[in-house]
Amino acid sequence: MSPKRFLINIFIFLFWPVWQLGIRFAYLMDNLLFPDHHDQEVSEPVFIVGNFRSGTTFLYRLLSKDDRSTSFASWELYLAPSVVGRRFYQWLMGVNHVIGNPARWVIGIFNRIVEKEAYMHKIGLTEAEEDGQVLFQIWSSFDLIAFFPFPELVRKYIYYDHQIPEDVKKRDMRYYAEIVKKHVYAHGGRRYISKNPSYSPKVKTLHEQFPDAKFINIVRSPFQVIPSSISLFSKHCRTYGDPETEYNLQETVIEHSKHWYLYPHQYLKNLPASQYIRVRYKDLVTDPKGTIEEVYRRFEFDLSPEYARILEAEAEKARSYRSKHRYSLDKMGLSKQRIQREFSFFSRLIEN
Repeated sequence: MSPKRFLINIFIFLFWPVWQLGIRFAYLMDNLLFPDHHDQEVSEPVFIVGNFRSGTTFLYRLLSKDDRSTSFASWELYLAPSVVGRRFYQWLMGVNHVIGNPARWVIGIFNRIVEKEAYMHKIGLTEAEEDGQVLFQIWSSFDLIAFFPFPELVRKYIYYDHQIPEDVKKRDMRYYAEIVKKHVYAHGGRRYISKNPSYSPKVKTLHEQFPDAKFINIVRSPFQVIPSSISLFSKHCRTYGDPETEYNLQETVIEHSKHWYLYPHQYLKNLPASQYIRVRYKDLVTDPKGTIEEVYRRFEFDLSPEYARILEAEAEKARSYRSKHRYSLDKMGLSKQRIQREFSFFSRLIEN
């Protein structure tokens, strides 16, 4: 129980419940003030799945730039998953601009603080973020391992479709579908886009909840995914605690990565071609515009001229991007031979 861990526990056990009570009160107000949100249709939502560090965020934020689509921004996830909450903060920002925009200083300070923790992708209040984090609110997510790095507590979530009890699945999907409805309602019925690596083992459950959903499964070489994922989990452990070793979740990363490489395609390949596409990471970064165009063609979505111009600009940025991340397998207690042995199926996977 280090000082850091003490403060994290204070947040989890004191501040978090009060925060969640506020969110639940806002849900109650949604039912009173915006009861028609229950009738909102969520048509052909798009789910991006794949392992951590596979390029899911890059793809997600590219798709989110189409103004006919919508996805959760960080402020909506954490502050206002409710309709009334959004209306309140939008009103507050209107007042803020009238009085000279003092909120920009607070937002700037917040973004600078979180940027220090943005060791993998850009984080900010207005950035698109993983909507699976709303499941923290019902304490049902593999991603809780970031706060509680004890694999035995979340192992069943690695195999969600197979090991989570049916009543829990129904509860999770009932809550999640309600949150998605609120979001789509608040954004005028736009196409919904979701990206979550931890949704990879629950594609069957998602498909049953959203029968017309579109799925994008992005795959990247395990020689990049595994060390990058281990580094990600290591950073989580150091952010929320004081681990005795620098890397301590290697076996968990290997276990979930193997299943998340194999399972999504095993299930999704049986869907109609208009509902499923697999994207290779190297194709995405080499030709982001062509990749998105192929996704839209497969899903039978219209590509607007405005969005085509945005993709062209993003393609230019991608050509000049160079990753700054470097990893030592030796320090992680791994070797190329171990990765090759554990993921010997990869070459066959991307060919089928």
